[in-house]
Amino acid sequence: MTQVTRRAALALLGAGIGAPRLVTRASAKPIGEALFLDSLGVVIKGYDPVAFWENEESRKGNVDLAWETDTGTWWFAEEAHREMFIANPARYTPEFGGYDAEGMARGFKRRSDPTVWVLIDGKVYLHYTIEDQNRWAEDIRENIRQGEKNWERLKDI
Repeated sequence: MTQVTRRAALALLGAGIGAPRLVTRASAKPIGEALFLDSLGVVIKGYDPVAFWENEESRKGNVDLAWETDTGTWWFAEEAHREMFIANPARYTPEFGGYDAEGMARGFKRRSDPTVWVLIDGKVYLHYTIEDQNRWAEDIRENIRQGEKNWERLKDI
């Protein structure tokens, strides 16, 4: 059994994770690429990945609607979003595993802020700051191309 440090236990309790909750463990294979995780293994800081499409906004997910995979834990704002994601995780996973799209275009992995995002051609791109998003938007197609090229090299780092 893994021992939990006092600091980790307090962090879990502070996040409301110490209380009983329903978490479904994924039986499907992992998505297969690195994801932007916080220190607790929660993907994209606990924001609901389906809300970008369904609500056209970033919405914080709920720990009670979590879905654990081998690569991280996803939180959802609504049960329907959870079910949609489970049925098709590749569709709803942000590009570059949720890492900053502008940083990826420039050749490095950097955390993102899920409240700074854009939906282009059916794909969500997260950014570090609004300034980074604006710089990235100056040449969107080239930055997407560069990001995809760099992602192949950086995703497992």
